[in-house]
Amino acid sequence: MQAFEGFGENSGGWALMARADAILAAVQRIHEAPLAPEGWTRALPSIAGALRSEHGILLVQNASRTTELAVSFEMTSEQMDGFVAAAHVDSAFWGAIRGVPVGSVAPTSALLSDREYARTTFYNEGVRPLGAFHGLAVSPLRTPQRFVHISTGRRLGRQDYDSKDIAALRMLAPHLVTALKVAHRLAAADLRAAGAGDALDRLDAGVILVDAASKILFANQTAEAILAGNDSLGIDRDGVCAGSRRATWVLRRLIASCAQVTMANGGPGGSMVIPRAEGGGPLRVVVAPFRADTAQIDTAWLGAARPVAILMITDPEREQRVRKEDLRRRFGFTPAEADVALEILKGDGRDASAARLGIAAATVRTHLSHIFEKTGLHRQAELVRLLMQRERELTSTDGGLKKLDGDF
Repeated sequence: MQAFEGFGENSGGWALMARADAILAAVQRIHEAPLAPEGWTRALPSIAGALRSEHGILLVQNASRTTELAVSFEMTSEQMDGFVAAAHVDSAFWGAIRGVPVGSVAPTSALLSDREYARTTFYNEGVRPLGAFHGLAVSPLRTPQRFVHISTGRRLGRQDYDSKDIAALRMLAPHLVTALKVAHRLAAADLRAAGAGDALDRLDAGVILVDAASKILFANQTAEAILAGNDSLGIDRDGVCAGSRRATWVLRRLIASCAQVTMANGGPGGSMVIPRAEGGGPLRVVVAPFRADTAQIDTAWLGAARPVAILMITDPEREQRVRKEDLRRRFGFTPAEADVALEILKGDGRDASAARLGIAAATVRTHLSHIFEKTGLHRQAELVRLLMQRERELTSTDGGLKKLDGDF
């Protein structure tokens, strides 16, 4: 049975319900994909089905456009190899594909006319061997190191994707973005491996797995430290809680939305900012679904309950402390000099930096002279370049800071 059967171009009014069901099924598979074995292999047929397509493919390319991962639906290994090779060789058309903004949807007919498309190397070597023609593509994730491409295709002779198909992929796009960000954030942490707890402890972000009742099943070391502070996040008899009744209600609604996939209000999960009761900067919390058909994690460290949501917690103030400590270790800055260095990076001048730090502009100049001595530099522009380079070295590929020894 083809993935799209049941709501084709001329299948009648009930096709709307079938399309809605197909989109819901695709959303569920998408959110399961990052944490389930062969997750994207199971997700692609659902995505193709929601878009009335016979074929689907997911490609991950590195900075040199070499394909690191390829997963396909209704393609032989030879056909997939041909598609991958064509994507690498046809720099003109594939450059247009890569130029589509992240999360935006692009039919091939919007990039080139059918006549021009039929003459491209990409079509003749990558798509034509499938017996396909029209395609619909989205790029859910792009970083300096990785480019992720997902597309579906229709057999030659079928109608092009219409506005309803494009709208369907637009509905799926934010779910694809969220799922890939979760996968990217967890990176090397294989949650099915025996050492999953150790892998999660290596993440600088707090990670909490909760069940449908908001009960905590697992927290990595960073999350445990945040919970122990009991300032903006904590635990009560009903599970994980935030610093106020309102914040707790919002947090638990986000968790509850992950227990059963629904398209209402934009789908499951979400994000929020939780103020600290004791003052200082707030915590940022992202809640995303964590589900699969089978148990994903050794229940010895999770208990019998099944996790339904993963909470990713970042602490901007803590990230600032990590940056300051790195500068002190790397260059021998004093705490005050590290503060000034980080302020200079903001680029709005010494007076503004002095005002934020609550010190005189002359004091900032004194600290800067010491910073120049310790770094061997003479100009502020050189200092900014050095500090920006250090920021890049300190920052992991997903934007989170690397954990320093002894931190937390």
